Formats: sequence, C-alpha cells, structure tokens
Amino acid sequence: MPRPSSRPHLLLAALPCLLAGCGTAGAPSHVLFGAYFPSWLLFALLWALLAAGVRVTMVLAGGGTHWPWPLALCTAASFLLALGLWLLTTGGLP
Repeated sequence: MPRPSSRPHLLLAALPCLLAGCGTAGAPSHVLFGAYFPSWLLFALLWALLAAGVRVTMVLAGGGTHWPWPLALCTAASFLLALGLWLLTTGGLP
C-alpha cells in the first residue's frame, strides 16, 4: 500500500497531461452561420438527436418497456452511433 505522502507526486506528474489540451493549433471548431462552434458541442448535439431517435425506434419496435435499463441503453447506443458518424465524417475524435 503506498504511503499517503506519495500521492501528491502522482498528481503533479499528471498535471502536464491535463494542461496540454489542444496544443498550439487551438480548439477544433466548425463555422456554422458565421459563428464558430466547438467540435464537442456539435458532437453533443448529434448525440442528443440520436438518443431521441434510438428511443423512438425502441418504442416503435415494441421493446421500449420490455428491455432493462432503457435510459442506459439509449444513451450507450446513441453514443456509439454518434461516435461512428463523427469518425466517418471528420476522420478524428471530437
């Protein structure tokens, strides 16, 4: 078991990784309607739209009430769909 005094060193070692961020190129963004939108915001919007679509599809298929944990299922399925679409269209992670 590590000594309690050794844990701050681990935090100090991980701090440069957290500060690296997007590097010198800046945050990835897209121009929509004359304004810059960060990539993560567009990914979150795509994720929310796909979550609603997955839920509607589940209900129309008749399994909306029979499958366990429908919120977790919709969230996970829509995240995988959004990530796959994002990787296909942009070629990189959000």
